[in-house]
Amino acid sequence: MLLSHKEIIIRLFVALLVGAVLGIERTKARKPAGVRTHALVCITSTMISIISAYGFGEFGDHRVISMDPARLIVGIITGIGFLGAGIIWKDTSRGDVRGLTTAANIWASAALGIAIGLGHYFLVLCTVMAIFIALRLGVILVNIGLIKYDMEDRKRVLDSSRD
Repeated sequence: MLLSHKEIIIRLFVALLVGAVLGIERTKARKPAGVRTHALVCITSTMISIISAYGFGEFGDHRVISMDPARLIVGIITGIGFLGAGIIWKDTSRGDVRGLTTAANIWASAALGIAIGLGHYFLVLCTVMAIFIALRLGVILVNIGLIKYDMEDRKRVLDSSRD
């Protein structure tokens, strides 16, 4: 089954929007990987997923004996692992590890791109909502009194309590 040009454009546009939305959150939190990075990761993951799922139809006859369309998707996850690892660093002045949430967000952006490329829009919508809840979970738990502070959100919580 081949996708129409319209469906390809829709999937890439949804990937642009989803990646940008995740990137806006990271940009607002003043993190190194922002709108452009997240959008690019999501768009290219979508494109690779489309190729993986639909790009080998012409090889469905006897010319190719063994074909695994999931190989390209596995390559995305592996490659994003290297990108994420480059975002994580140890802040020697404060003694803590920085960039873990941004690296996880980049990984999530890639996974969302894969889902968009495969046409799972409802899954993407539900996942984006869950990601936004997860990104605000530390502040939510502090505000309702379940934890004293969240290390990742400590500065943000302290700043908001001074207002």
